[in-house]
Amino acid sequence: MENEKAQNTKTRLESGMNRRDFVKRGLAIGQAVFIGGLLVGNFAGCTTASKKAEEANAGRKKSIKFAHITDTHVTFSGKNGTALKEESFNIFRDVIGQVNDMPDIDFILFGGDNINNTDPGAKDFNEFMDIMSTVKVPYFAQFGNREVSPIPPGIALSKSQYAEKMKGHGLNVGRYSWSVSPVPGLRVLGLDTTIEGHDNGEIIKKELKWIKKEISKHPDDIVVTLSHHLLLPTWGNRDIPKWKKKYLLKNYQEVNAVLDAAPQVKACLMGHHHVSKIQTINGLHYIASPATVQYPHAFRTITIIDNAARLEFHQIRDQRIIELGKHNLSTSKNAEEYAGGSAGDILAYCHGSASDNDVVLKLRRD
Repeated sequence: MENEKAQNTKTRLESGMNRRDFVKRGLAIGQAVFIGGLLVGNFAGCTTASKKAEEANAGRKKSIKFAHITDTHVTFSGKNGTALKEESFNIFRDVIGQVNDMPDIDFILFGGDNINNTDPGAKDFNEFMDIMSTVKVPYFAQFGNREVSPIPPGIALSKSQYAEKMKGHGLNVGRYSWSVSPVPGLRVLGLDTTIEGHDNGEIIKKELKWIKKEISKHPDDIVVTLSHHLLLPTWGNRDIPKWKKKYLLKNYQEVNAVLDAAPQVKACLMGHHHVSKIQTINGLHYIASPATVQYPHAFRTITIIDNAARLEFHQIRDQRIIELGKHNLSTSKNAEEYAGGSAGDILAYCHGSASDNDVVLKLRRD
């Protein structure tokens, strides 16, 4: 990692339970206690800062829960490799079925490469939307490299055609980065990181100015970004030039400087690399979510309560597909590039550890 010190957060659900016990005890004896940076309880001399914080929180939904689903790569024409494209629709139906079974989901975020975009016309997109017709909550999508670079060009959907068809779900024609508030108090910025005709990504200076302006318009909201490409390398100190070029945003350091400088930005959701990894720098959480189409065949749900976020890891329910995905990943080029062919290492890397999957993250203070 270049000139950056990233650390995996160590917070666990158990620490959240201790925190609740602490809060309960404090309130029971009439003392003021801190909850996520806010002073709560019976106390005299309430400060101006705490009053402002209470006013900002007053308009927020008490509990916000959403799903982050990325790299579904649904296709009728793809073949099984590291990504199980022949199983893509079966996997996607399973994922959406699980989300539909969650009564407390507020919305869904799709992180790109939602369709593989190799089928003629809109065949894969139409099937994607047919499955999505069963969903009763709002959903918002950002581009992946597949949606902006159809193979072959001119046969599948172009970037503008995809945006037109996704109109009303974040994207719109001519406005490829977007800003929505799915629930009061939460702002999602969908950042277009794609370069047409390429797998790698970049955010141009014009878009950086838009990001700064949009963040400044919502000083009291919790802000979460949604992008396809990685904003941090997830492979630690390993020198893998091919991965840096393909998966990491070209100007990630410049982009991160903008996001880090805005304390209302709490988390950055990413995909593209098909791994589960959480890294925290200066209190800002960089959350790379796994692919559904590749092992571990999983997605995340994120629940925000007060100034904490609980992340939960959900694999598909078909064990046959999971075992096939394991086999294909362990014998893939990625396994060779990452660990010299060590199946155990690449499987663990893509699956993520406990602190990458089921964890409670404290959100940084404004």
